[in-house]
Amino acid sequence: MHFGSFVFSISTDPEKDHEVVDRTLQEVELAEQAGFDAVWLTEHHFDGAVAYADPVVFRTAVAMSTQRMRIGFAVLEMALYHPVRLAVQTALLDHLSKGRLIVGTGRGSAYNEYEYIGFGITLDQGRDMLTEAEELLIKAWKGKNVDHKGRYWHSKFPELRPRPYKNPTLPCCGPA
Repeated sequence: MHFGSFVFSISTDPEKDHEVVDRTLQEVELAEQAGFDAVWLTEHHFDGAVAYADPVVFRTAVAMSTQRMRIGFAVLEMALYHPVRLAVQTALLDHLSKGRLIVGTGRGSAYNEYEYIGFGITLDQGRDMLTEAEELLIKAWKGKNVDHKGRYWHSKFPELRPRPYKNPTLPCCGPA
């Protein structure tokens, strides 16, 4: 049996966000010390539901302050990222953590439309973009001479560098 900690750093006061972010990192470090196998980071914007807001950036701090625990995203709101940029970021994060990355992808918020509107898209667009975003993300991680022409993204490049530390798949939640 494996145990993980779902980190949900709620901050009700914008003036205290920095304190919540610091305490959240301490919570993650304590989870590793307590023997947890994984930590799961979430993503929400504009309302303090997740004080660190950007799980990709926060995960870098987590990777640098832990040694053993796997670190997962639950989930990245795919419509808010360019899939190739996300592939580069996650490949680097996988290297920094020596293969401890778990990438959970999804549409994201089902109740806060402003999470999308704040980034210039709608909930409907976010739902429609998900499949193509995941497809391009995997192509970028695994492919050579990637040539993607989709509804939302057009991308052409020889190969991703750095490539992920481990062989990526989606869904990606099995043992290391």
